[in-house]
Order: sequence, then C-alpha cells, then structure tokens
Amino acid sequence: MKTLLYTVKEGETLAEISGKFRTTSSALAAKNGIVGEPFEGMYLLVDEEEAFGYTVRPFDTVESIAAKFGVPSQKLKAFNGIDAVFVGQRILVPSEKS
Repeated sequence: MKTLLYTVKEGETLAEISGKFRTTSSALAAKNGIVGEPFEGMYLLVDEEEAFGYTVRPFDTVESIAAKFGVPSQKLKAFNGIDAVFVGQRILVPSEKS
C-alpha cells in the first residue's frame, strides 16, 4: 500500500476522491481526521488500497459478492462502509492482501 499526498480540486467529494484511489470514503475521512466534505486546496493523505471495482447485479447480496471473490463479508462491508447493496451500486472488492 502506498501513501500519497493529494490536493482537493474544486467541487470534489470524498466519494470521488476515494474512487480515484481505490479506497473508501470512511477510510479517507479517518486517515485525515475530517468530518463532512473536503474543501478546494485541502491536502489529504491517501492510502491506496489494492482493490477493484464491482457493479452490483440483480440478486447480489454482500454475502454472495464476498463468496464470489473469496473475501470475508465483514471485510467487504467494512471496506465500503455498507451493510447492504443495491442493483447498480459500485463497490470496491479488496484483494486478499489488503
């Protein structure tokens, strides 16, 4: 895992930034001690996780996605800050190393 220094651009949200670096909004906020959204010009420390994106399909559940990729469901939930998923949602699936 690499740690990077990132400068927030105008209008960017934690979700957008975390998506760029394959991490989660909650991890990004915790790493930088922020509540709410960052402001333009703010510097953030970003831990880039080893993960890949997945779009939730009909009949998917957190448990079925976790089983499909060999990741514990609790890890998948914590990594994305979720308890459930919905069709069309984009989530990150952590690698076994992260």
